[in-house]
Amino acid sequence: MRGRIHSAVATALLGLCLLALPSASPAASGKPARTLYGQAQAAEARLHKSTKLQRERAEWEKVVLAYRKVVARYPRSGYCDNSLLAVGNLYRAMAGRFQSEHYRSDAVAAYRMLVKEYPSSSLGDDALWAVVEIERDSGERPRLVRAGKSYLATFPRGKRASKVKTLMQQKAPATRVPAPPPPGLARVFDLRFWSGTSSTRVVLDLEARVKLNSDRVGSPERLWIDLLGTRLHPNLERRVFPVGDGLLERVRIAQNRPDRVRVVLDFKGAWEHSVFYLDSPPRLVIDVKGRPKPPATLADAAAGAPAPPAVPGPAASPPQSAARGGSAPAEAPTPPGAVAAALPPPSPSMPLPPPPAPPTANRAGSYSLARQLGLGARRIVIDPGHGGHDPGTIGRKGLQEKDLVLDVALRLQRLVHKELGAEVVMTRSTDVFVPLEERTAIANTKRADLFLSIHANGVKSSKARGIETYFLSFARSRHAESVAARENAISEGTLKDLQNLVKAITLNSKIDESRDFATSVQEAMVKGVRRTHNVQDRGVHTAPFYVLIGAEMPAVLAELAFVSNPETERRLRTSAYRDLLAESLFGGVKSYLESLNRTQTRKLTSSRDRSRVGGGSGSR
Repeated sequence: MRGRIHSAVATALLGLCLLALPSASPAASGKPARTLYGQAQAAEARLHKSTKLQRERAEWEKVVLAYRKVVARYPRSGYCDNSLLAVGNLYRAMAGRFQSEHYRSDAVAAYRMLVKEYPSSSLGDDALWAVVEIERDSGERPRLVRAGKSYLATFPRGKRASKVKTLMQQKAPATRVPAPPPPGLARVFDLRFWSGTSSTRVVLDLEARVKLNSDRVGSPERLWIDLLGTRLHPNLERRVFPVGDGLLERVRIAQNRPDRVRVVLDFKGAWEHSVFYLDSPPRLVIDVKGRPKPPATLADAAAGAPAPPAVPGPAASPPQSAARGGSAPAEAPTPPGAVAAALPPPSPSMPLPPPPAPPTANRAGSYSLARQLGLGARRIVIDPGHGGHDPGTIGRKGLQEKDLVLDVALRLQRLVHKELGAEVVMTRSTDVFVPLEERTAIANTKRADLFLSIHANGVKSSKARGIETYFLSFARSRHAESVAARENAISEGTLKDLQNLVKAITLNSKIDESRDFATSVQEAMVKGVRRTHNVQDRGVHTAPFYVLIGAEMPAVLAELAFVSNPETERRLRTSAYRDLLAESLFGGVKSYLESLNRTQTRKLTSSRDRSRVGGGSGSR
């Protein structure tokens, strides 16, 4: 699905390039088009000469953009067909290097655009032949046949027509059905990863949990993990997955012994790692983190931030709080001065806004690193829970949690754009299923500054009602355990094993900020809803949610209401109440950011309408 979305976007962008801009005559556009095309060729040459540049997706995308500019600015020049062919070739190379299917779809879109918009081009034959090769390599015969028919219809006497006919006449090879593993061995089905500059997540899909042996060794630096009592699926035999980010060079997997699969992560700049299981279905997750910034750099940044005021003593704990789960993670946020410098100077007749107040202490009475540096948020991930085949909680009258939270999330997205100007990344914007481990990976690879997961509650009793908010830590109550088990789709017994994992992987600075974020959301939700309705404040809690594990930014999970309550379910069906929930969630986000001293005097970014679905960048 994400590949199709990405391809559709790419096709639309190419089409807009041809239609939206005024076209110059061929004569008028010849020289500047040639210059622009030459610049793109030079950029491509630099890319191919540097193995370092080739490891970075962003460098490939820069070259693609350089060629697209030729088509956008001079759509009638003689260099447009060459540029589109180059775009297709680059995407095709990226698909192989980064093991990402959506790049193949983008390549096909560029090749077909060339033939459609420039039918007289001599490069059309090359473009459609490339499409045939791509579909042949996909192993799906219907796709090959469609590509072959398209080629023959366009170039019946083309220089490769005979090759295309031969390919279409060949019988599809018999599909080899993998033999079941010997009794007692669990199958390893798939390997996926999401890469970034400061964290990378690798996920293995298994038939069942198995025992592990692992070690980190040097010369060269690598981590190996043996999965005992396993058999590798034939499609994964001796596979190598190039990653090429700042942390991992590649991931290798092979059947090391008849009853043992070995996974090797070749490190490049990794500092630490964690390995843990998720269930339903079983997945092994390997999180790799980059080296933290040296203290000197942070001290230098802190020197320019307002000094925290004296605090007489620790602040009181929040009321009802027990101190409570996808083509890079959180980039260094821009210092306040840099943002201010990017804004236009105020008009002489316009009064200057008051200087920002010093940051307040967090609710634990201390100053986290984020507060000391005056850091805010430029990119917020909104995560509507469940989706697709997973409906979440279902009310007695049929209201499904997945539909409710998606609608509220989209309303919140619009509010954040309008009021804050921040960029919003949606983990899903349609009714699709996104695995829990992918949602956090999306937030990390998109360098998000805040992560807000939106859910709705449900219990057996129809009388339960109210609002509650969670952040990641181990559960401190039976109710918190029950909520986490339901949202994680695991048993409460399995949840006990997860508690130890959460204790080991949580970082204190993220706990402090996540607690403050959760409390801001909870207070704003209760206050906003109570303007028109009586609602119970169930407080802020902690629980080990899969969807929050590994988040490199303040991350919370908000339970909007109890769908299992008939009166609440009727209210949740109304547009007005959903608007109220979205406005209240926005109030929580805004309140938290104001406590970090970022929204009082300026907007978070100067861009508009930059929301996007975050599923296309992770390699599979």
